[in-house]
Amino acid sequence: MIWRRPFLKPKERPNRLIVEEAVTDDNSVVALKQTKVDELGLFRGDTVLLKGKKRKETICILMSDNTVDDGKIRMNRVVRNNLRVRLGDIVSIQAFDGLTGNWFDVFLKPGGMRAVEFKVVETDPAPFCIVAPETIIHCEGEPIKREEEEESLNSIGYDDIGGCRKQLAQIKEMVELPLRHPSLFKAIGVKPPRGILMFGPPGTGKTLLARAVANETGAFFFLINGSEIMSKLAGESESNLRKAFEEADKNAPAIIFIDELDAIAPKREKTHGEVERRIVSQLLTLMDGLKQRSNTIVMAATNRPNSIDPALRRFGRFDREVDIGIPDAVGRLEILRIHTKNMRLADDLDLETIAAESHGHVGADLASLCSEAALQQIREKMDLIDLEDDSIDAEVLNSLAVTMENFRFAMAKSTPSAIRETVVEIPNVSWEDVGEEFFSMVHLVVGPELLTMWFGESEANVRDIFDKARSAAPCVLFFDELDSIAKSRGGSSGDAGGAADRVINQILTEMDGMGSKKNVFIIGATNRPDIIDSAILRPGRLDQLIYIPLPDEASRVSILRSNLRKSPVAKEVDLSYLAKMTRGFSGADLTEICQRACKLAIRDSIDADIKRERDRQSTEGAPSMDTDEEDPVPEVTKKHFEEAMKFARRSVTDQEINKYEMFSQTLQQSRGLGGSNFRFPNESGVSNTGGQVNFEENDDEDLYSSYYRNYKQYITCF
Repeated sequence: MIWRRPFLKPKERPNRLIVEEAVTDDNSVVALKQTKVDELGLFRGDTVLLKGKKRKETICILMSDNTVDDGKIRMNRVVRNNLRVRLGDIVSIQAFDGLTGNWFDVFLKPGGMRAVEFKVVETDPAPFCIVAPETIIHCEGEPIKREEEEESLNSIGYDDIGGCRKQLAQIKEMVELPLRHPSLFKAIGVKPPRGILMFGPPGTGKTLLARAVANETGAFFFLINGSEIMSKLAGESESNLRKAFEEADKNAPAIIFIDELDAIAPKREKTHGEVERRIVSQLLTLMDGLKQRSNTIVMAATNRPNSIDPALRRFGRFDREVDIGIPDAVGRLEILRIHTKNMRLADDLDLETIAAESHGHVGADLASLCSEAALQQIREKMDLIDLEDDSIDAEVLNSLAVTMENFRFAMAKSTPSAIRETVVEIPNVSWEDVGEEFFSMVHLVVGPELLTMWFGESEANVRDIFDKARSAAPCVLFFDELDSIAKSRGGSSGDAGGAADRVINQILTEMDGMGSKKNVFIIGATNRPDIIDSAILRPGRLDQLIYIPLPDEASRVSILRSNLRKSPVAKEVDLSYLAKMTRGFSGADLTEICQRACKLAIRDSIDADIKRERDRQSTEGAPSMDTDEEDPVPEVTKKHFEEAMKFARRSVTDQEINKYEMFSQTLQQSRGLGGSNFRFPNESGVSNTGGQVNFEENDDEDLYSSYYRNYKQYITCF
């Protein structure tokens, strides 16, 4: 039998309306435009059934209001809470038949008496009713506080999650459809997914996402923490796991969420305890048993997906894996808006700027950032607050508003969770601290830098470093002393040499895997370029090889001025002459001269103060408390530089300079850059090579042509 797929159109649903704020406080009334009321076939004063999120329903009296936009419905906060919806959400409306009585008598008008709040737990007839003068109300127990009850209304929903729209859409597709409409999969003849594994760095919102899905779908939510399942008694851990699945079956549709899955389901070949292996086997059995169960889905979260037993990750168990990664700038902006929606913000606050500058921050980091910024605003107002008072002035409370400066302060103290294990440094060095000659020579991308300083780590750690760099992009991955981890392969013997070779191979693989979509820049620094593996220096990896020689005279002047720009230097000091006399000095050597001269000036100033104080005590007999006296040594003079030059020394010898120069020339010649003057031929067909380098047309075929000619002669002779 051949099934013909019909041409289907999206079904129009005129009874679906967008929620907006009501203009009255009546809890029993919703308002629609009169044309919409007529379109739905309803009448003013009808009792209507409203359906919201999480399978919540309520009934209200329909009123018409021509100020309402077409396609929208007005309801107050109490009705929205009953439906578990917010402003901008969609609800459905339909006529409700089942209430008897006079509509005019049943209609509940706002009374002028004192309001009495109560929570309805049961109605007769069920499930809906309207409170009328004839209604009998039975009360028992203590009054319920509104604050305590409304905490349950503010449960986590999709609106509270930001930065993972794609992942949320995948999870909604794999969870909501099987739970709400299992007939879809039954009609098409496939089994719905039963397991979803979410993995990603800590703080990205894996647990929050699972709770939001459970709240939005209205399903029973059963949380299993990996550490709580474990027990010291034999067989009790497996029993706890079985009880969790049985409890979920009784309350279907249900979602079982296993947090920290790697704690209870590690790789069996790497575990030494028998308990862990039995738990993994029990979990595999229970996951296979979900095929016969209906409306039960298992969700799990971990930040170590490679540590989980591979049998769990096959189809039929955790057959869907969702990567909850680090949010990008747009995702960070969504998260910041969610966390600051209830905060009082100043006018100068720019959340887009904060989102753009908070690279590597996950949702938990951004929540901590907002909290720290608010605390900083409170600290600034502590001078106006008396802790002994019972209350705080209204003026002080009204003046509280989180500013951009508070967020700047919080960002300076925060460390991104994604790269917390590595050494993160955003240096204060600017281009003013570098000589002008180096500025024109070194072309770097100024941005957040990831400084990784490590030695002897395995290739797994190398892979982790590059993964963190990719997740925190854009960033700069800086390898200091590159020669210590990238020596020429095969140069050492034993297992240590093999481990070093594997580290280099992993680095080469990761460098080739740097896609164009990831803004990760790799910089290496070394003073032993001759022992670095040649494969890491080829084009496509570290292809920009920059030789930084010793500074010339103009660069030395720039370096001296850069080091002394914050120090009071006397006009008599001739920095040009000092730069001329320090030929062969490196930037570090010049910095040491400047620092020593400043220290000598400070020592002279202290000695002069001590001598002056002693003279005053000998003449007056009492110490003076006058602090307005002039500094006896207000500037760094020529004498201090002359004294500092006595201790100056060159850190780079002429022999080392010649070695670097020879390596640079050898590298250029090996790459075909040794004076090549390649030119394309002109219109007459004459090549303009200048007689230096001539790439002839058939040069690369000489070997094969000679071999072919010899082979042809051999065949002829034979």
